[in-house]
Amino acid sequence: MLTALGFLLIVSFLVLVIKQKLSPFTGLIVVSLVVGSLACLGTDVPVATLIDWVREGLFYTTNSEGKVSLGTINPTVMILFAILYFSLMMNVGLFDPLCTFLIRKANGDPLKIILVTAFTSMVVTLDGDGTTTILIVTSAFLPLFRQMGLKLSNLAMLIILPCGLGNCLPWGGPLARAAAVLNVEVNTLFVAILPILGVSVVYVFFMAWIMGRKERARLGYIPGKQVIVTPEQIEQMVTVIHEHDRELKRPKLFLFNLLLTAAMLTVLLAGWASGAIVFMLGTAIALAVNYSATEQRERITANGGDAIAVASIIMAAGCFLGIFNGSGMAGAVANSIAGMIPESMGSHTALMFAFLGAIACYALPVDAYYFGILPVVAPIAYQFGITPTEIGIASFMGQALRYASPTVAWLFLLMNRTEMTFGQYQKEFFKWSLPMFAIFIITAIVTGELPVG
Repeated sequence: MLTALGFLLIVSFLVLVIKQKLSPFTGLIVVSLVVGSLACLGTDVPVATLIDWVREGLFYTTNSEGKVSLGTINPTVMILFAILYFSLMMNVGLFDPLCTFLIRKANGDPLKIILVTAFTSMVVTLDGDGTTTILIVTSAFLPLFRQMGLKLSNLAMLIILPCGLGNCLPWGGPLARAAAVLNVEVNTLFVAILPILGVSVVYVFFMAWIMGRKERARLGYIPGKQVIVTPEQIEQMVTVIHEHDRELKRPKLFLFNLLLTAAMLTVLLAGWASGAIVFMLGTAIALAVNYSATEQRERITANGGDAIAVASIIMAAGCFLGIFNGSGMAGAVANSIAGMIPESMGSHTALMFAFLGAIACYALPVDAYYFGILPVVAPIAYQFGITPTEIGIASFMGQALRYASPTVAWLFLLMNRTEMTFGQYQKEFFKWSLPMFAIFIITAIVTGELPVG
């Protein structure tokens, strides 16, 4: 019976979220409470036990050996303050000097402009918000692309591929979701995917270089012999960067904010402290130094919307996972599916999931994928000796193709700004994202993070 209820829980959640009958937050809680109650009634367990399961999913559990497993509260705190922190750094203008310096250096050369566009997108997407990246980068570069006759489809790709990599950062969302499901530290997964992200960043700039060379040839640009963009037009682009939230900029505190960010990332990557603690303390320090008490409250309110939206879903997942695991449904479903997999294929579970996950990432909303599919696949992988980190890496492979999905609402803003139809966008996107997917897979295999047998 637990097996049937487990499948009912997963399928009900997926259907209700995909058909938009429930939001991911309400779906995770309501569906798990209903099916969890049925599990209690069917197994003669007091319904009040649901509260214990939810508490374990949110906070911690201890096994018979006394080993403690953390719930979802840790990644919730981390992503809440990470989003707040990087939103603050965008507010204070931490990345403005480098972006404006590079824009001036581009000086009308199509190749340089495209490379600078890619770099600016990489920087702006650090706060993990795709809509903000689209608005800022298109506002800065769209007039220049039109003035020079550069392809707007290139601009779309120079925005969206960096967004895909930014989404894989600890505060981007998927990493915290995977960490919550797999009961591992966000830092652990982040360190494991760093080589993949590093190689992918190189690929994005290589892509930009190819685009720039083609645009030079198409436009007949000869370095040093043509002036396509006037100094006034370059200053207009710089002005877009400077004027965005101008009243919030803190240029006199640039060095302090830079050192604070560098110190936090060093502590995070070195694993000296939990990401939740690092970003909570960093956010408090950044607010105290950069803004008055009134401004601090305003910044928390203004930037807190995106943070709360993601954090609330991670906490709701604690309810879902606590009931799914505590009731025994997770183990029953895993045993049922694992029994259908030939022993000879079991060691390839992570690699198979990497490819199947790419399809699921495209077809499903992100919460449906991480909270509907991953909790089923992970216990199966464990039975074949695959670690939580390895199956977590496998679940990330599909992020290379994620932004082809029509379930990502803000993609249509990008298409509108760059004057592309969805068909044109997908054709261009897959041309550049499929090689990135191959890079994800190959790098993960080479670094040993994705077992192949």
